[in-house]
Amino acid sequence: MNAEEFVEKYLLEEVRVMEAANVRLHLLMAMLQGVETAGAFLDDKPFKAKGQGRKRFQLALSKLFPKSYSEANSKIDLYGQLRSHMAHCMLPAVQVRLDSELSNHLKFREGILYFSIEAFYSDYELAMKKLLEKLRSGELKNKKIILEGIAS
Repeated sequence: MNAEEFVEKYLLEEVRVMEAANVRLHLLMAMLQGVETAGAFLDDKPFKAKGQGRKRFQLALSKLFPKSYSEANSKIDLYGQLRSHMAHCMLPAVQVRLDSELSNHLKFREGILYFSIEAFYSDYELAMKKLLEKLRSGELKNKKIILEGIAS
């Protein structure tokens, strides 16, 4: 499987299925992990290079997402406070509040970051499409992905 196929199937299609099923926390976890995975396609290291999570997460935010994500990340560590907390305890840190109001997305109030899963989903989908364009155009190396044991 090449990078293009991987992004299309696992970072886009499967995330769309979760969104359609209205599975909110698992959807958020998959997207946050997808951001980090997208960063693995953007850097020049082997896909499974160790210790690259934070760098890759921040790289993907800066290269694929609207500037507002990098701005929020400069005020609060999105990798640590959102991605890692979601991965390890399925809840964001207390400094991040999930909010269904789209207009509050990435806004700070009293030291708390408001984060809309719905707004993030829209931005995530555009970011993954941007990643696919970079892969298809040859701007990024189409890294080979070894994935066995999963029926397609």
